[in-house]
Amino acid sequence: MEQQGVPREVMASRIDDAVDLWGLGEIIDRDPSRLSTGQTRRVAVAAALLRDPGALVLDCPTDGLDAAAVDTLVETLGRFAGDVTVYDRVATPLAVLADEQFALVDGTLTPAPAPGPELPEMTPASPGEPVLDAGFTATNGSFILDATLVARAGQVTHLAGPNGSGKTTLMLAVLGLLPHTGRLVAPSSPTPGWAPTGMDAAFSKRSVFRELMVGTDAAHARAALEWVGLEQWADVHPLDVPSAARRMVAVAAALVRGPELLLVDEPTVGLDAPGHRWLAHVLRGYAAGEYHRALGVGEKRPAVLWTCHDAEFAAAVSDVSVELRNRP
Repeated sequence: MEQQGVPREVMASRIDDAVDLWGLGEIIDRDPSRLSTGQTRRVAVAAALLRDPGALVLDCPTDGLDAAAVDTLVETLGRFAGDVTVYDRVATPLAVLADEQFALVDGTLTPAPAPGPELPEMTPASPGEPVLDAGFTATNGSFILDATLVARAGQVTHLAGPNGSGKTTLMLAVLGLLPHTGRLVAPSSPTPGWAPTGMDAAFSKRSVFRELMVGTDAAHARAALEWVGLEQWADVHPLDVPSAARRMVAVAAALVRGPELLLVDEPTVGLDAPGHRWLAHVLRGYAAGEYHRALGVGEKRPAVLWTCHDAEFAAAVSDVSVELRNRP
């Protein structure tokens, strides 16, 4: 706004309005690099609207947003006087605002509604012994998280909660990357597998196959490559892999060693409709022990703990859901 010559008092008023509208009061003084995925998305959309533009172009704006933030976005765009172009990989609540919808296929735009996430048919798994048993307090420097959680063998457990509620903080504490006080019983060898939301920064090798070999051997890497369904990308640099497949590379890298506990943080970000079905198959199959059978190591039923803001899809994939709330 400074570059546009907006008077300082007008800037202050617009910022105050944006903070109130998007619920940014608790994070207004935080380092942006320490915000959650959803909080970062809310700040980005709020910043785009601050300049009072005549048009908006939004790239998957609901990815990582909780239900309240999605409702705010729908309401805000419904009042927006200018033109809005939204790119999405699957249908979202923003579709109700659209005057026109197109599908981009092989470089050609064709009038068509966006497909919805493909919901799997699921048979609930019987609960096994606790793999993760947590009743602890942790802090990331911005808030305090009080967490009570059990993740059982053979089950997919959904970790729910609004943006900034501490879902990633909990996973980092389980991994031993944040200090905590209280009870935290989790597997230590092998350490839990971890697929973060910000997957690109986690890749360090020049091919998908070499990425999967980090911390393990070629046999495990080959098994994960085949079981997840990434064979065609084996010799491709991870950052050159399409978004949905790249997300699955991150998941494969987390499960390649066959950990008893698999932690997957917001894996639906960047996924198209077929990618949702692919993810559901991998998460359910891993908890059922399919990957361990592919490795030839016998019958094992790991636990999967994951986060996702799409409540309908999360319910279709998960056996159990646990909601987090933090305290300032």
